[in-house]
Amino acid sequence: MKAASSTAGDRSKIRTTVSDYRDIELERQNSVFSSVLYTIYNNHKINIIDTPGFDDFVGEVISALKVTDAAVSIVNAQNGVEPGTETTWRQCARVNMPVIFAINHLEHDNSNFDDTVNQLKHSFGNAVTVVQYPLHTGHGFNSIIDLMKMKMFKYAEGGKVEIVDIPAGEKGKAEDLQSKLIEELAANDESLMEIFFENGTLTEEEMSKGLRLGVRNRGIFPVLCINAKQNMGWAA
Repeated sequence: MKAASSTAGDRSKIRTTVSDYRDIELERQNSVFSSVLYTIYNNHKINIIDTPGFDDFVGEVISALKVTDAAVSIVNAQNGVEPGTETTWRQCARVNMPVIFAINHLEHDNSNFDDTVNQLKHSFGNAVTVVQYPLHTGHGFNSIIDLMKMKMFKYAEGGKVEIVDIPAGEKGKAEDLQSKLIEELAANDESLMEIFFENGTLTEEEMSKGLRLGVRNRGIFPVLCINAKQNMGWAA
């Protein structure tokens, strides 16, 4: 979501998201209370509860988990796994909640995607699985390799996306990571495992089925890439 300016009284305040609209949130420039949002995707309405990221307000997270189907844990690529990441994970595990990891701030020069993924695996297990990875990080970040579609999502400023072929020099890495992803997805369904043993791979439709099942039963925790400030990021 784009940053926008807002005025409260005679004092100008900067809004960081559309869900932080209360005076205290404008003052602190971070979420204090949960907010309900929604979006439309493929003719389906998706309800979103934006919860605070600070441990001080974990009660808001606990309440939100009672009425949601899955959690998206936003991870700062500059800092990796933080205490708040671990707190959210424990609360999700307590109620058997599916979790998706979205790695943010990839546009910063000191961001490190690979190190962040390794920290997630170390903290939460090998079911943490890369579904997307950045072509590069740091200044100028604008391209994400999607292992489900085996395409590159290239973003213009503001979030407009163009789907293009993966660069030739990047194909080997993408194919290796996709092979690991396919094995993880096949492991979540007996019929997919049989197809994998027979064909040595899965189609995109079969991969999507494995992803849905794996996320639902907490057999896989997908890792996606985003740049929230510039509206970059698109799940397969």
